[in-house]
Amino acid sequence: MLNIEKTLQSIRDLLDRLGKEGVEFALVESEYSDYVADIRNPNKVYVFLECSIRPNGTFVWRDYDHHKGVCDFDEFRVRIITLTANKYLDKAKDKRKKWASLCDGTDTPMPESLAVTVSDMENKANRLKALLEPDDPPLLDGRDIAILKELKPYGVVKPAEESQRLRELGVLERRYYIDQVFDALTDKGEKALEFASHVERTKRRTS
Repeated sequence: MLNIEKTLQSIRDLLDRLGKEGVEFALVESEYSDYVADIRNPNKVYVFLECSIRPNGTFVWRDYDHHKGVCDFDEFRVRIITLTANKYLDKAKDKRKKWASLCDGTDTPMPESLAVTVSDMENKANRLKALLEPDDPPLLDGRDIAILKELKPYGVVKPAEESQRLRELGVLERRYYIDQVFDALTDKGEKALEFASHVERTKRRTS
């Protein structure tokens, strides 16, 4: 089987799985000769500004936070699941924030219909994240990337709270050698930095 055939079958299976969680991405024939297929966002969930598959089986994407990248299917699987889950969490957080604003910050319970909507969004995000494999790396932000890149051999991330947070994220581990205590990248941390190296910051479009 050709690489592109394997990729298309893999992405169809993944999109079918996401569809079972109520997230309906669409795989369509690309309008551009450079690409084999495009992936369209679910209704009102804006994950990718652009997303296409090249003839060699790699994915070319651009998101709404001014990032773009090229990656293989394994990385794209992590990216589409994580970004989509985060979008639902952001939508839920935004609705909670708007309700609090309407109530002038008072602790007023949301109407049942709104509470159900918010709960459904949060539950959907959690179900999506459950699709990730245990060894899948997180998608790092710029600050975390800088911290991990600047970590020297036998060094310790400071402050301690940052070290603890990154260890809980699974990208860092505390090691001991004789009388030394230091932080080191885990395999997941190495993979997270590899994924991050495939991403570029894009210029904001001006009107």
